[in-house]
Amino acid sequence: MAKLIAVTTPRFWWRTTPSQVRHWVPKDPDVEDRKQRHLDRDDQRWARIASAVAQVGEKLATGDWQVESEHPTHGFVALDEYPGELTQTEQDIVSSWFTTAEAVRFDPWFEPLTNGRHRLWQTMPHFGTGSIPILGDTLGYANPVDTKALGDVWPKMYAQNLEELDSLDWFDAKDPLNIAFRNSLATATSGEIPSATTAIPSPAPIRRLRWQFWTR
Repeated sequence: MAKLIAVTTPRFWWRTTPSQVRHWVPKDPDVEDRKQRHLDRDDQRWARIASAVAQVGEKLATGDWQVESEHPTHGFVALDEYPGELTQTEQDIVSSWFTTAEAVRFDPWFEPLTNGRHRLWQTMPHFGTGSIPILGDTLGYANPVDTKALGDVWPKMYAQNLEELDSLDWFDAKDPLNIAFRNSLATATSGEIPSATTAIPSPAPIRRLRWQFWTR
């Protein structure tokens, strides 16, 4: 029986190519920080980790997850024959990628990233032409507690985020995972709290602005 992978807020993920992610992680974080964070870094089989992460991304893109009543903000994804030959440490790295506390997380329109530099650096070469799933940061605040704290201005905040997203020429607006991500932002602009786990809806119209985020 396949081991399930818990994914926090599955509707709030997006994905892009390794070459685009490199804008956020241009150098080895261990070199930048002048210390190696994980002493067992080179013992991990990062290609296999990247493969599992990419497979979870595909499941998210097709809305293929289970929701359990005791975990209403999570989706549970099943991969064929997972974990297979992955070690416990490698499984922990895959699991951490999708957890609330340790998810690889940032928004397409914002730099620097929130979390995940080391895992991204190690896995980027192994995604090939595939896409890397990333948890959006701002949508994490689209919940009753945080929107109450933000006050009446919170839909305007998401409207600005949506405008910034639509200005990005590199963002693949046809990717089904990215469609769901964008539609969650669009829902928030209306003052409605988007569901973190419901099935992916049909695409909302996209208006492109003339300016572009990446200029380098």
